Amino acid sequence: MYDTNMENLGKKIKYFRKSKNISAEELGRIIGKSKTTINRYESSEILPDILTILEICNALNIDLNNICDICLHDIEKNSNINPFNSNLLYLYYISKNGIIISSIEITETKNTNYVLMKNGLTSKSYKQEYSGVLESNYNTAFICLTNAISNPGLDKFQIEIDLHSKIDNMYYGMFLGISDNTHKPTARKCILTNKLITSIEKLCLLFEELKISKEDSQDMLETKYWDMKTKKIKDYVINVNN
Repeated sequence: MYDTNMENLGKKIKYFRKSKNISAEELGRIIGKSKTTINRYESSEILPDILTILEICNALNIDLNNICDICLHDIEKNSNINPFNSNLLYLYYISKNGIIISSIEITETKNTNYVLMKNGLTSKSYKQEYSGVLESNYNTAFICLTNAISNPGLDKFQIEIDLHSKIDNMYYGMFLGISDNTHKPTARKCILTNKLITSIEKLCLLFEELKISKEDSQDMLETKYWDMKTKKIKDYVINVNN
């Protein structure tokens, strides 16, 4: 059965509009409504008729079930959304005593978001290519990758990004893979952004942010694992002045 709760419908329209990086004014223009009317739909002040709902689905390139499903939590079932509003991202993580920069290229299709990762970018080239898929729910984005050319020693990565951690257009998360030296499992902090950072000064600041802090270590000892606390950003964003 379809969910007829007005509040859920409005929240879903707003969620998918923002995920597509479309303004309320632009959505209104596409379907022949004013920005004010779109805002009233999203705030559940008024309920759009079925034809308008179908026009909204067409404008947002989503299925009717995406906004008229059983309950609000079904938003999390749509794992095919690219939550970053960009098809080209850059990943930063620490390796040895420096930073590895990788590009993340996303190709969106109806059923799957395909990812091509070029790992170890330099001014002239990159080290290796990895291919895989991007999936997401309301809280977390998962990027699962494998060596695109060969597969030595099960050369695979998983990147887990906290979608609520966005600060200055940067997302924070964990990079799960293998070490450069021992080829054994490792977990590292990572930062994902849509900007390529190349200046040494800014990379040094990133390096400090990506270090495991004393607070991280203490948290691991107390909880037996490390968890990014989105309500306490200071717990995982390192003060570079220390």
